[in-house]
Amino acid sequence: AFSFISSKNPRVVEIGCGNGRDAAIILKYTKNYLGFDISEGMIKLARKSNPSGSFIVADVENYDFEKNIDIVFTFASLLHSPRESVKTIFERIYSALNPGGIVAILLKQAPYEAIPKEDAFGWRMFYYYEPKDILELAGDSFTQVSLEQQPSGNTSWFSMILRKR
Repeated sequence: AFSFISSKNPRVVEIGCGNGRDAAIILKYTKNYLGFDISEGMIKLARKSNPSGSFIVADVENYDFEKNIDIVFTFASLLHSPRESVKTIFERIYSALNPGGIVAILLKQAPYEAIPKEDAFGWRMFYYYEPKDILELAGDSFTQVSLEQQPSGNTSWFSMILRKR
């Protein structure tokens, strides 16, 4: 994602930053980082392992993105949002991104389906998408600049980079 931005110190937001695992890598490329997650416990872990990052507790379903963002990362976080919400999230991201801004997405790949699952974090909904679904939800406001398929064991993933038109 950083290779598609000309800014030397891009403004980055990570949706669903969890424990800050990816923040550690992102912070090597920018000092202007904000990560948010719905879990207060995860934010505490992220702050502890990445003291130079900024982290807040927030829900993507109603998060008000600040303006002038260069890159938005969403690593497996949109898999907890249904189609209607993802469409609205893209609209809000579009309004916040600078011209030519980037959205980097990683999702499990399967035909669209809502599946409730219980794991260590309790009961949660999981939504699976195909790349074509994401392009449809992003609409004409974005253009695809990259798509990679990433199988991992029995799970198929895809990473996609979209640029604001």
